[in-house]
Amino acid sequence: MADLVLKGNLILVGNLALNPNGGKVLIGDSGLEALLEAIPPTDSHHGMAPPVILPPPPAPLPIDEMPEVWVVSSFNKTVTVGTPAKAIVTLGMVLQGGKIGGMPIWPGSMLPGQNSTVMANFIPINVKGDQAIIFPSGGAALLSTDSGQTG
Repeated sequence: MADLVLKGNLILVGNLALNPNGGKVLIGDSGLEALLEAIPPTDSHHGMAPPVILPPPPAPLPIDEMPEVWVVSSFNKTVTVGTPAKAIVTLGMVLQGGKIGGMPIWPGSMLPGQNSTVMANFIPINVKGDQAIIFPSGGAALLSTDSGQTG
């Protein structure tokens, strides 16, 4: 089980299915794990954010105080990892929450991350430890819990 390490100035272009053969796809000299899309709530969440406070105070509790965040859609879906294939995150959309009906409902967006040299179709690949912004609250989500990769 070897990891697939992508580093240096590298631009992955077109449709590409990466197979780390039981390992993980790591980005850059520091070997940070590439983030993969997830399907909430069945997949493990990527990170946490402050809860969205709706209704606003003086309401006693927010209607959905779940802090879990999943990256649900990458802007580029041509580079995938594993079987079943999951897209590597290159910016994209996130969802937070889960108390209401078990599904996250608060949308947000990935921010450009720590990696600026390894790209998929000219968009930098996001890695574990990058951040997203949740729109309703403006809160920052640190995506350091799980990359979505197994191995």
